[in-house]
Amino acid sequence: MTKPSLNKILLAVPMLFVVLVVISCIVVPRIHKKASSSAVNPYPEDKGEQNERVLCVDDNREALVWRLRAIEEAKEELIFSTYSFVDDESGRDIMAALLNAAERGVRVRMVVDGITTLSNLKLSENFKALSGADNVEVRVYNPVNLLKPWKLNYRMHDKYLIADDSVYILGGRNTKNLSLGDYQEKKDIDRDIVVYGGGSSLSQLKEYFSRVWELDSTKAFHSLRRAKGGAESLRDRYESLRKLYPEAYTATDWESSTIPTNGVRLLTNSPKAQNKEPLLWSGVIELMSMGEDRIVQTPYLICNGQMYEDLAKLTGNGKKTEIILNSASTGANVFGCSDYLNQKENILNTGADIYEYSLKHSSHAKTVLIDNNLSLVGSFNFDIRSAYLNTELMLVIDCPQLNEQLRSTAQAQKDASLHLPPHGEPAEGPDYVRREMSFSKRMLYELLKIIVWPVRHLI
Repeated sequence: MTKPSLNKILLAVPMLFVVLVVISCIVVPRIHKKASSSAVNPYPEDKGEQNERVLCVDDNREALVWRLRAIEEAKEELIFSTYSFVDDESGRDIMAALLNAAERGVRVRMVVDGITTLSNLKLSENFKALSGADNVEVRVYNPVNLLKPWKLNYRMHDKYLIADDSVYILGGRNTKNLSLGDYQEKKDIDRDIVVYGGGSSLSQLKEYFSRVWELDSTKAFHSLRRAKGGAESLRDRYESLRKLYPEAYTATDWESSTIPTNGVRLLTNSPKAQNKEPLLWSGVIELMSMGEDRIVQTPYLICNGQMYEDLAKLTGNGKKTEIILNSASTGANVFGCSDYLNQKENILNTGADIYEYSLKHSSHAKTVLIDNNLSLVGSFNFDIRSAYLNTELMLVIDCPQLNEQLRSTAQAQKDASLHLPPHGEPAEGPDYVRREMSFSKRMLYELLKIIVWPVRHLI
């Protein structure tokens, strides 16, 4: 073989690999399945045990405090699942609390997404100390494997904490300063639901966790090197927590802190790391179709043709559907905002009333309100990725009191929004603040509006 021929082959191999990665990462996830009608059963007649009580937590500091309370009071088992986990102040708070629980004999099981493990935790001395402690088991959902690039886009987006058989916290918050605690000026607006009472939804969530835990694609966590001083650092952190958050370390009256419900149920996507039937999306749409007055709060709205069609059917009979999302000027996800700028006409053509939320902090909460009783809260964004690629969870809560509370919060966001009716002129809410984008940000959006077209299903 001549030298030029060998050089061509050596050059072709990495080029072919790049092509394989591009096809695997971009084209394969575009194969969107349809939900089989037999698989959609969003809210059966058995709504769940009525002894389950709930509390909505919107404040980031309070969200951290409630997690610390649940961990501190656990006697037998803690189950923790998160998407983004960072070794920052709030991340170390959670690790310190979990390590303390393990050292007093509580069994701790944790599942963390593969992307965040590689980017944030693989080299963390604190996380290695926690994962290597007695009574602690850590597994990684779909670890990054460059030999299987077609698997990279299947992510675990669940966020929940279960303490014994009595209480759990589920919502949209990741485990980092942006979402938890009060450690930095920049933060997301987010939402959790505390569920107390040990009823059927807790059983559903534990069963779902077991399915994720036992997947072939969920692997035991292995650090690159032995932890050095992480354990002692976390023990010191725990002692600091008792001083920083004394309310988390006094007896909690869970009964009086929560409100009664008529039932709580869990909606999920398939936990498998593969292209999914849009089970959760179909379940949410079916529930919305049963109501007359629907409000959606989502950080952004990214739809394919089927999703646009589903939304249009909801408004086709004259029923009201309102969607509150971040404005492009304040939204934290520039890719999601760029897609919104591209798709605004298609979104308005669904017949939904759109509210572009514009305040200091970007909203990360995911909520659907149906009439005066049903509230859906969890991790599910109204986007293609959440519908077809990610694991996702939403609670369906039958509780007029909670619904009223969340509608009040939604109204405050609408008052701080630019209202875009499907037909008619935009109208500014009474608390709306027009926020002008800088020249550099406008130019960035113009560039991203082009870039996101072929990859919008991955945002």
